[in-house]
Amino acid sequence: MNAMTKIANTGADSAETEVRFPAEKILVSATDQRGVITCVSESFCEIAGYSSDELMGAPHKIVRHPDMPKGVFYLVWETLKAGRPICTYVKNQTKSGDYYWVLAVMTITENGFLSSRIKPEAELFEKTKKIYSTLLREEAQGLTPEQSAAKFKEMLAEEGFPNLEAYSGFALNAEFKSRNIISPELAQSFASMDDLELLIRDMQNLVDNIEQGFERVRGEPVNLRILAGRLEGAGAALGTISQNYDAMAKEMHGLVGRLHDPETGALQQMYKAVVYGRSTLQTSQLFDEAFKAAQAQENQSEADARMLQEHGEKLQSLCRSRIIEISSIGKSIPDICRSLRRRINGLDVVKLLCKVESGRMRDVDSGLDGIIARLENFHDNTDRHLAELSGKASQVTQKGATI
Repeated sequence: MNAMTKIANTGADSAETEVRFPAEKILVSATDQRGVITCVSESFCEIAGYSSDELMGAPHKIVRHPDMPKGVFYLVWETLKAGRPICTYVKNQTKSGDYYWVLAVMTITENGFLSSRIKPEAELFEKTKKIYSTLLREEAQGLTPEQSAAKFKEMLAEEGFPNLEAYSGFALNAEFKSRNIISPELAQSFASMDDLELLIRDMQNLVDNIEQGFERVRGEPVNLRILAGRLEGAGAALGTISQNYDAMAKEMHGLVGRLHDPETGALQQMYKAVVYGRSTLQTSQLFDEAFKAAQAQENQSEADARMLQEHGEKLQSLCRSRIIEISSIGKSIPDICRSLRRRINGLDVVKLLCKVESGRMRDVDSGLDGIIARLENFHDNTDRHLAELSGKASQVTQKGATI
């Protein structure tokens, strides 16, 4: 198989040619903390068109293409310096002035940074190129790198990615699967993590349904107070019932917040953990593939090959720790569900008091029966959703134990 192919660019710069390479190739480089290259793979040299001697000791921006938005690199370095990995699409320039696109997965090492790059093919790649084009135009009109970085995150949010981590995880997962190259020993782990993600999404849908139920009955205590005022003395008991229901519902709503809060909620923490765990395991496989390729190359130093192996093993360990975190959080959810169901029972008592009052006011067209029907529907649906949520949380704990 040819190592790479060149495809003429039919755009504005027809002299520029795109270099493409097979999906199985992984382009690896390492830098120190200043961004100076300390290690390059044979594949990286081959596609970039440089010798290893030319690249070693050079700043990594030697392969930077001018068509890359400055705001993207601003985010890359901001994220890496904060100690977090990042994954994004990058257009690089070869020594001859041609270009090649990669999905770059960048991680932190003890001495600097390590990056593995694979061929991009997923649908998100095309969307990202359009975003980059917009950023380049606005940078040309005076947008600073920091402003461009903020604009990039805004545009990602419009595509459904609430933060950079969500975008990175989605991009890596999409491109990793498009390669269709999965290590047999990791296949079951990847399948289990996909199952975990689906379970967590199902749980989020259940909590969303509970939240929507709260929204639908939020005004019922107010309706009870209005009714109590209209009935004057005859409605005094309804006013008290309304206050009790409102207080208990607010307490219950706070408990639901422990599950679905977008920053600190248990489900969000579980989702972040499974995305991070899967990404680290995928990155680990890429470095393992690069390590095996380095072993087969006579000019690859033993120290560089060992670094790839050790970093891959470190990433696998990080993956395991995040999966343990998911299982731990999953164990707490049934307890929250039980607390919520106890409060539903308390709300049922208040609902029964409403029924008693409805019986006493049988001759009055109060509208109380409609309120009771809506509360009953809310209680029944919430109780059913909580039972399903607790069951799926137990499945998450069991599934996490198999990875």
